[in-house]
Amino acid sequence: MKKLLILVPVLLLLLLAPVAIVVGESKDETKISALPAGEVVNKDYFASGDVVEVSGTVNGDVYAFGGQVLVDGKVKGDLITAGGTVTVSGDISQDLRAGGGQITISGQIGRNVTIGGGNVEFTSDANVRGSILAGAGNITLASPIGSNVKVGAGNLTISNKVNGDVEAGVGSLRLTSKAQIKGDVTYWSDRNASIDENALILGELTKKATPVTPKPPIDEIFGGFAAFNIFAALVGFVSTFILGLILIKLAPNFMKTATSTLGSKPWVSLGIGLLTLILTPIVSIILFVTVVGLPLGLILVPIYLICIYIARIFVIYWVGIMIFNRTGRKLHEVWAFVLGLAIYYILTLVPVIGGIVTFLTVVFGLGTALVAKRYVYLAARSKNIL
Repeated sequence: MKKLLILVPVLLLLLLAPVAIVVGESKDETKISALPAGEVVNKDYFASGDVVEVSGTVNGDVYAFGGQVLVDGKVKGDLITAGGTVTVSGDISQDLRAGGGQITISGQIGRNVTIGGGNVEFTSDANVRGSILAGAGNITLASPIGSNVKVGAGNLTISNKVNGDVEAGVGSLRLTSKAQIKGDVTYWSDRNASIDENALILGELTKKATPVTPKPPIDEIFGGFAAFNIFAALVGFVSTFILGLILIKLAPNFMKTATSTLGSKPWVSLGIGLLTLILTPIVSIILFVTVVGLPLGLILVPIYLICIYIARIFVIYWVGIMIFNRTGRKLHEVWAFVLGLAIYYILTLVPVIGGIVTFLTVVFGLGTALVAKRYVYLAARSKNIL
């Protein structure tokens, strides 16, 4: 039993070894990922770090994730970004997809914007040629918008042209004297909108009160559960996609090793994964009922949950790689991951089958990660990182 109490936490900590190594290596310095002005990338560009700067030209899509993200260069494709602070002042030829605590847009957006954050600001220097779909605590639209605006926000302020309709579920809505709405304005709120007398609305202004939902019948309850499952799947898809991109970027060699391990040792991976999945809760309970083991139990449980979430990524990546290998096509690893991710989430939406697929993905993923990461632990020890 003593060996078991030691083995399971070590296995789970080993699963997180690459993350620990990355943190350990960058502990004393800020990791900056930069594409300098004047440089040209003729393919998709991937960047992550404490600070990410994209000042050059990318003739493809840009995937940028970090504590601070600054994009003031030219992106010929889409920009997909997330960070604590995101600033976009460059020229984005196609769509912008962004998430963050503070997001400031002052550049040119060629198509549509999908954005979510704590505070979102489109400055007067920005220009969005397409539509905006946004959710945030506070949203300021001071730039011209080429099409429709759909917003969910605590506070929404519009102070420029919108060449389409505005639909908003808000706590408060403000149209300043510079606001010019060429379509209809429809908003859901308990407060009347604050509209300057010089604001222009060419369509109809409609206020709709926040609906009071009566107790739904049983069929609507089941329908609500179904809708929630779909929503949860979408949220999971996005978060898994971002986490997968980070792992592919920060640990590409390990991702390849995990893929090879799953293909060469599937039954070993299944056995170790199943053992870890079953024994960890048992060990946690034993630790919780002992005074000495309580702190370790409090640490073990969240690590266990994190490992289960991360484990799926290795199987999803392997599925995408296997499909592309069978077709004989060679594409970027990200597209292989996207394909595997799409297949996984489609299958999880199927009743019964979805549960089986999720369970097997977690079990195989846990085992694969633990088998593959043995060399990471040994390499880290040899370099005195751990």
